[in-house]
Amino acid sequence: MRLTSLCTALFLLVATSFSQVQQIAVNSAPAPEGYDIELEVVNENIGILAGALGVVDLTGYSTTHIYVTMNGPDDFLSSVSGDATNPTFVNTSTNFYHAALGAGVPNGINSLLFPVYPDLAYDSWVTIGLQGTPNALAGEANVSTVQSNDNPWFTNFDPGGGLPGGNIAIDDGIGGAWYALNGDANGVAGDDLKVLAGQFTTTGELDGQLYVQVFIDGDGSNEFRDTFYFGSSAPSPGCTDAAACNYDGEADLDDGSCTYPEATNLDCDGNCLNDADGDGICSEDDLCEDLDACNYDDAANEACAYVDECGVCGGDGIADGACDCDGNVLDECGVCGGDGIPAGDCDCDGNQLDALGVCGGSCTADTDADGLCDDADNCIDLSACNYADAANEACAYLDECGICGGDGIPDGECDCDGNVEDICGICGGSSTDVDGDGLGEPCDDNCTDTNACNYDDAANEACEYESCSGCGLADACNYNADATIIDNTSCLYPTDICSDEAVGCATNTPAMFDCGCDCVNDSDGDGVCDEAELLGCTDAEACNYDDCATDDDGSCTYPIDIYGIDY
Repeated sequence: MRLTSLCTALFLLVATSFSQVQQIAVNSAPAPEGYDIELEVVNENIGILAGALGVVDLTGYSTTHIYVTMNGPDDFLSSVSGDATNPTFVNTSTNFYHAALGAGVPNGINSLLFPVYPDLAYDSWVTIGLQGTPNALAGEANVSTVQSNDNPWFTNFDPGGGLPGGNIAIDDGIGGAWYALNGDANGVAGDDLKVLAGQFTTTGELDGQLYVQVFIDGDGSNEFRDTFYFGSSAPSPGCTDAAACNYDGEADLDDGSCTYPEATNLDCDGNCLNDADGDGICSEDDLCEDLDACNYDDAANEACAYVDECGVCGGDGIADGACDCDGNVLDECGVCGGDGIPAGDCDCDGNQLDALGVCGGSCTADTDADGLCDDADNCIDLSACNYADAANEACAYLDECGICGGDGIPDGECDCDGNVEDICGICGGSSTDVDGDGLGEPCDDNCTDTNACNYDDAANEACEYESCSGCGLADACNYNADATIIDNTSCLYPTDICSDEAVGCATNTPAMFDCGCDCVNDSDGDGVCDEAELLGCTDAEACNYDDCATDDDGSCTYPIDIYGIDY
């Protein structure tokens, strides 16, 4: 389903009518007491069915109806929806049965066909009150669905063609729903105070949750949205506050039953949390009758306190690790509350590392990193390549490769570039002994045939012919300017060597390529040749977003363009 449909459907869900300018909040009030969800198994172990399309074995399958139960006969079930914040799930431990002529909604199911196609009666679908083709005379209307491109929940549930269906999971950022419009008779509770939300046929166990929108008494301005659970997904009520006296670690739905101690200094049994002297009187209430104490109270009993070295009544003095009453500690330089060695210094005296890594040293540079300062690491030999008249001993000389202080040509190499001799004795050569005669080619295995393109009157046998032949057309990909035998039948072009390349919905063809199989024209550098670009709306937030478009043509439209309201 395209994003245009999703915008329209969500618009219909959030407002009763634009004439009222009624915008409904995404998280409205929860369901009042009395509204709930109800499951009814309407068929068990259905068995083998024979019809016009053949035999269908539904042995072990059961059909369950899921209802939303209401408080009043005029209450209206508007939608079952979901998104990342308020998801909807309908799960089975196996899969859902879908009849070959069925559909994910019952809009087109005619009960008159059940005798001919008996399995159609057990098809799995989602609904708002309908069990078959709507009765327009009675005010019924089709059930609509909406899904996003990123999460095609409806297609996952009913792939079509009678294939088994997967679980319903509407839990992505864009969301989706199945819904009816306020006023459609099939969404009204009626005298039985319930509206059918789905029929599910499966061999597995059902569980899940539905996030529903209900208009109380059919009033579009008086609604609730809430999540109802069923099966193993149903939450366990209890106290979920770990600080409460009756905390229930198994509960995942707080029911308001939490209880707490009567006072902050008491535990859940009414006992003192702190009773230092064990006299049954909480320490906070255990005062002092010593006139010399700093907490004397003539109505108290015994818990006297005295001023510590920091002047605090009942204090513990200087804290462990601290060097004064302000909580300061000694830094690495032994200063109370100090900042230690300043950034860039190597000791507490402000010294820094010199070029040799000596703290407070005087070496300003060691250019050759030999552990000797530059002013003590020089050469007094005039013939050396590193002569310095203020130096002492470390002389170096040019090696045969021209490197000052170098080691010359390494063992096994034949020059300063790292080359070695090949089988013909050529330094850096590439001769090999292809024919295994003990002689390297091409130093001895040459050609004496004057008709060959590698003729050599001093050679013996290795004549070549094919290498002389080649394509003589300059616009060909394999044009050979050195060919002496022109063979234009061998010429190759992009259409010969390249293949179609799919880039998203676009397709680059060989006629658009150069000899490297790259686009000849790709002005925006997106990998799609200019000739294959697809125009459309490329903004995923737009109602007419086209995920096949490679270039935006300015055609994007938004809810504000269609309905005049930006929401």
